[in-house]
Amino acid sequence: MEHVHLITLSDRASRGEYQDQSTPLLTAWLEGQGVRTVSTALMPDDPSLLEADLRHAVAQGVPLVLTCGGTGFGLRDTTPEASRRVIEREAPGICELIRAKGGHPLAFASRAVCGIAGRTVILNLSGRPAAALEQIQLAWPLLVHGVAVLRKEAAAGGPCT
Repeated sequence: MEHVHLITLSDRASRGEYQDQSTPLLTAWLEGQGVRTVSTALMPDDPSLLEADLRHAVAQGVPLVLTCGGTGFGLRDTTPEASRRVIEREAPGICELIRAKGGHPLAFASRAVCGIAGRTVILNLSGRPAAALEQIQLAWPLLVHGVAVLRKEAAAGGPCT
């Protein structure tokens, strides 16, 4: 995969009160998978800012956008709602896999969504660095396949299509 855009949502980290640990962890892992470009954004839990960044990434033709944070039950956890306003077609199986196979007992409390906007796949990940890493590791084979088929970089018609 050529390019992944990673958006980290954290009120405290965006104000400099907390060191963002998710972005460097996920960036290193993605680069280890051969991703050539990992662009990043750090922003507060603001749905309008997230929606604008998602729309910009889709307009730029980024193959995969990952969000990190804002998927819980907190009042400012609105990442799934902002993502749904951009997503045109949902891909619920990816988040179902993450919830089912996630190693933490609270994995099922995630409200994360995954879907397609244009030729871009969008996936919400947890704000906890270790959980986000586990989630991308679980989803990666499906994401690589989905992006390749969506962008016609692989033959369609396999058992999943």
